Amino acid sequence: MIRVAFFDLGLTLIDSQDRPFPHVKEALTTIQSFITVKGKPLLTGLVSDFDLPVPPATPAKIAAIFRRYLAVLDATGLRPFFEPVQRRVTLSTHAGVFKPNRKIFETALGRLRSKASLKECLFITENPGHIRVARTTLRMSALQFRSSASTRFDFDDWLQAPTMVAHLMNAAGGPNGEAALRHHLSHSHGFDLQTIEGHKHGTTMTVRGTLWKPVGTSAGHELADVEAPFSVEGEVTRGPAGQIRTVRLTEPSSADVKEAASMFRSLARHGQIRGVGSRRADEATHDIETDDQGRRKLVRKRFRAV
Repeated sequence: MIRVAFFDLGLTLIDSQDRPFPHVKEALTTIQSFITVKGKPLLTGLVSDFDLPVPPATPAKIAAIFRRYLAVLDATGLRPFFEPVQRRVTLSTHAGVFKPNRKIFETALGRLRSKASLKECLFITENPGHIRVARTTLRMSALQFRSSASTRFDFDDWLQAPTMVAHLMNAAGGPNGEAALRHHLSHSHGFDLQTIEGHKHGTTMTVRGTLWKPVGTSAGHELADVEAPFSVEGEVTRGPAGQIRTVRLTEPSSADVKEAASMFRSLARHGQIRGVGSRRADEATHDIETDDQGRRKLVRKRFRAV
């Protein structure tokens, strides 16, 4: 049972220029929503190698080094995912040893105020040597992100990470698996998951939901990139580690796309879209909403009063 997930920072969450890899923020948001099989929130933290203080290691020296590290973390934009940092960020500075020494992970558990054992911890890093020690010596679960020097790895796109973490926590799926699949389909295909139907052996699933697509309307520049909702279904297959292998979604027919474009034009012409046309905003039936990926969606908010 996994109760704690630890992340490496450099070359795992961020690149050599201290920029988060694609999909890291979305993945962290999803993983940090997971719950354990006992219904408790999954605890997460950073475990990083950084400077060791010049002996003797006084609290003042450790605090000064920690502040330097936090300045780096601030610049990445990832600090909000690991607040409060006094509990959820652990450095070799604090433990007096470098990864993958057992003491640094035990120090991290202490800072988290967790009673979990190392066997109940997951560690995600790009370092193959650390992965090997974590799995074989410390008996931790581990996932390896692909580094530039990697020939073997568990995943190379953070879009895959939530589904793999969810699988390690519960191979049967459960709420974490659904949340991870929802995250994957939304960010990779613009698909809002509504229902899942599992197939034999649990490797293939039928999914139903809403696919958002621009309809190429000529109603004006204000609607040129606005996306319309289409009800579709599809099939998702997973690999043995929970990773998403294939996603096949039905595409809306050309007739459906033309009908949506016609609806856009009609709504705009009659002032039914807030901010488009001359109708008063409180009389509009539809809004254009921008989601967390920057997609502009036409959403019905109310019915027109008679």
